[in-house]
Amino acid sequence: MLQIAFLLAGAAFVRKAAPFFMVAGVLWGGLGLSIFIDGLQGGRHFPLHLFGIFLLLDSLVSLALGSATRDTQRGIFYFKGGLFLLIAILILSGRHDGTLAMAIVLGIAYFIIGLFSIASAVVVRFAHWRRALLAGILQIIFAIFLFLPFPSEHDGTVSQFIGMVMITGGSQSVLLSLRMRQIRHGRSVFDILAPQGLFPRKREALPQAVESPPGEQLTVHVWTPEGSAKQQTLPRPVINRYIAAVDANGVISTGHAALEFPPALYISLYPAAEIDRSPSEFFNLLKAVEANTVAGKYQPNYPYEAGIWCESDRKIHFSTFNAASLTRFWTQYRQSETYNLTWRNCSSSVAYALEAALDGALKERCSRGGFARLFFIPELWIAAQLRKRATNMAWTPGLVLDYTRALHAVVHPTDVSLMSLIKKKLFTAADTGRQ
Repeated sequence: MLQIAFLLAGAAFVRKAAPFFMVAGVLWGGLGLSIFIDGLQGGRHFPLHLFGIFLLLDSLVSLALGSATRDTQRGIFYFKGGLFLLIAILILSGRHDGTLAMAIVLGIAYFIIGLFSIASAVVVRFAHWRRALLAGILQIIFAIFLFLPFPSEHDGTVSQFIGMVMITGGSQSVLLSLRMRQIRHGRSVFDILAPQGLFPRKREALPQAVESPPGEQLTVHVWTPEGSAKQQTLPRPVINRYIAAVDANGVISTGHAALEFPPALYISLYPAAEIDRSPSEFFNLLKAVEANTVAGKYQPNYPYEAGIWCESDRKIHFSTFNAASLTRFWTQYRQSETYNLTWRNCSSSVAYALEAALDGALKERCSRGGFARLFFIPELWIAAQLRKRATNMAWTPGLVLDYTRALHAVVHPTDVSLMSLIKKKLFTAADTGRQ
């Protein structure tokens, strides 16, 4: 989450803030360690009920805000509010079976995350997959630890969980701050965060002009597997959205993603020749190895692509972006026309191009003290989780769609707050009374 926040804030802000976040990471991790140790002793000093009340209030606010939003934001607020409400009830119940239920819920969550990390590392073999494999094993070990009634009969489960989250967050903050020290004159945050091997050559210095042209728009086009299928697809909600859709005739549709900044920039990568996607070759194709890299081709523009195929069924528009950084990305990225189903496909091209376009997009807002407010936007956390999952497996059109929507909510926030909701309810009640 801090990575995306740094990206949106830009190099000038990060250069000044990196030492502070390094110190803050050390203090945050140290506090987490003390909370974890307290949890081993049964949570004697951690204000558990106060924490439960805070979660209860936060859940009520999230549920109230969810009723005032729509589409994706409504789902995010409802999910967060419902989850926090469940945890708050278990904490405030004060019963032993409540702490046992917390141990089971948190343990299962860590076990699933660890299992996913191990599976993705073994199957995909992406860069630094051994590090991800070790992280997955440690997460499963911690999940088993939460399941066991040791050493405090689950009384310190919440403290142990919070402490471990804080230790992990503090460590990541320190490591990221150390990486951000590499920023020098002309380098950007995206240069630091971009995956190794993304560009065939070393990146050139960042141009000085980084403002988006007034009135211009950047558009992310997504052809979802269901939306691009020619026939009615079989009802498989999660698979259809994130992997592929199959119609009654057995025809597979995987979808597509592209990014457009007219008139000259259009990023849409295809394999030059159709790839064999049969089940027998599926797991071999998933491996992020050079043997699976084939020749690719870029479509010239959106009207041409829509004409030979179909219109994109999802379009997300950005009016605030870094046009110079996006142009620089495209100039260097297009020097290679290779395609890899896992690490260099249509969706990954769009995801990284969008990140390049949003490098420093919120620098003015962050310079006025708005950086801390970014962390109170639920979509920032959603974007961070989506990015982590995609980089550990593969970017797909469904993941790009959700990632783009989450970033759009951060860059172009809607005017929805608790105070605006209260005012709306009061005005509605007053109008009803007058009638």
